[in-house]
Amino acid sequence: MLPSDYPPWQSVYYHFRVWSEKDEAGISILDRVLQKLVKQIRNEDLRRDKTTFGIVDAQSVQNADTAEGKGYDAGKKSPESNDTLL
Repeated sequence: MLPSDYPPWQSVYYHFRVWSEKDEAGISILDRVLQKLVKQIRNEDLRRDKTTFGIVDAQSVQNADTAEGKGYDAGKKSPESNDTLL
């Protein structure tokens, strides 16, 4: 449910759908706006437009090949299979 000061949901959804459509390059209007906002904020903070490095968790890399059928239950602190039937 939308707040009362918004237009009817049909109007909001229509514009969301139009702005979410991808162009020939595969980028939507919403994606372009987000990219410009991130660039603007990074420039205001005197940082480069794009991130220059990334962090890779060694455990994630180590388990990348076998992780498809497994999960992790943080409450149990142990590995658990994701293919449990209910």
